[in-house]
Amino acid sequence: MDKKAIRDLAIEAGLQAVPYVGGAIATAYFGPKLEIRLKRIESFYEEISSEFEAVKDSFKSIENHDEGTLAAILESLHENVELEPTTEKRKFFKNYLKSTLIDPIKNNYDERNYFLLCLKEMSLLECELLALLQTQTEQVQVDALQKPGSEQYAIVGAVKRLKSRGFLASSPGRLSIGGSEDNALLELVTVSSYGRKFHSFCLGD
Repeated sequence: MDKKAIRDLAIEAGLQAVPYVGGAIATAYFGPKLEIRLKRIESFYEEISSEFEAVKDSFKSIENHDEGTLAAILESLHENVELEPTTEKRKFFKNYLKSTLIDPIKNNYDERNYFLLCLKEMSLLECELLALLQTQTEQVQVDALQKPGSEQYAIVGAVKRLKSRGFLASSPGRLSIGGSEDNALLELVTVSSYGRKFHSFCLGD
């Protein structure tokens, strides 16, 4: 039994131990959970079978891949797809798989694994900001980045996370000393070459 299965058993046992309602809670949690996860992975491959038809001639033979690392990547990909509730992120996972089949995993496992980990952890806001910024030819001031329904400082946080992943480069811009303006909003950002590589591999169609 793998660690995840052991963890699920521990959670289920813990829920079952709750007096009176534990059994019902465990059934409500684990029953739909498994069904939903199976439907996500089933839908993922149903969509792929039709969408990949147009680009199948670009896919490389399995002999071009390192089969061990490809298997490890696919295992992580499947788990991410099963857990991802948004259709937008599942689309990005399809892009990732398509790019992997076109550009084989060979001596670049660490980068491919990092891209998959980032894709798993990134919010939709981060993905949208990276997609927006990669269309710009010049640096953009952070306070110029806007999204309806998103607080300005949610955008500041997303920019900071993209920088920490290596996907954005920045410069201070003009500094506000002793004034009311926040220097985080005055920062100038642009997509790094590594960020453009990630975008092309995972987010681009």
